[in-house]
Amino acid sequence: CALPPVDATAASAETSTAPAVQTKLLAAILLGEDESLPIYTEASTESSVIESFPGRAVKIRPTGETAVTGEENWVEIHTSTTEAGWVQARYVTEYVPEEIFCADSRIPRLLDDLQVAIQNQDADLFASLVSPTHGLDLRYYRHGRVANYNQEEAAWAFKSDYEVVWGNEPGSGLETKGTFSEIPLPKLTEVFTAPHERYCNDAQNLQAFSQEPWLPEYANINFYQVFKEGTEQYGGLDWRAWLVGVEYVNDEPYLFALIHFEWTP
Repeated sequence: CALPPVDATAASAETSTAPAVQTKLLAAILLGEDESLPIYTEASTESSVIESFPGRAVKIRPTGETAVTGEENWVEIHTSTTEAGWVQARYVTEYVPEEIFCADSRIPRLLDDLQVAIQNQDADLFASLVSPTHGLDLRYYRHGRVANYNQEEAAWAFKSDYEVVWGNEPGSGLETKGTFSEIPLPKLTEVFTAPHERYCNDAQNLQAFSQEPWLPEYANINFYQVFKEGTEQYGGLDWRAWLVGVEYVNDEPYLFALIHFEWTP
């Protein structure tokens, strides 16, 4: 199915062409399994759709041209017939094969920097790690609400008094509500500042708690699992893990998503 239309006012606004900078292969993201990526004749959802790519499409070839229509960013790409068309930039990201991602020595350093930012509550460092394109999707529960932080919001996250409804606790069903510092930060601190294991694009035992631990709409985003084992005191049930999605922007890796997992009855 096609994507939902954007705001009509923005779609009908004057289009301005941005500098041609995007030349790397792209991949589709943030689309459901039955959705497709429509390709428009112009950088507007009011123009005609000339073709659609599957929601898991990879190796999409950009022409190098980008545009802004209202508040919507667009990327010009080649269709399957090499004709040029436009897609909404929020639904594409730089394509990075798994073998390249898992061999990239910058990713462990990115995780190390995240550890330092969490441990020291270093707002500037934390903000610098967040994707400047899509921000950071944070899910305290796999099936709970997503809170998206852009770089500016990430810089205030440690001190923000804004309360998020993160979802319902799996065991009790009670609503979990609180600030970034009250709810996800203690669990991030527990995992990243303790001895832990890191697994590239491998959710391992998390599949016992969710059929698809890594969200289907994140299929073309690579990730690491950061896993802290449980203790003998609690029979190993106090294990905890975070899946950390990484997006490349101009060939630089940034945080794209954080999803929390823990044992639930």
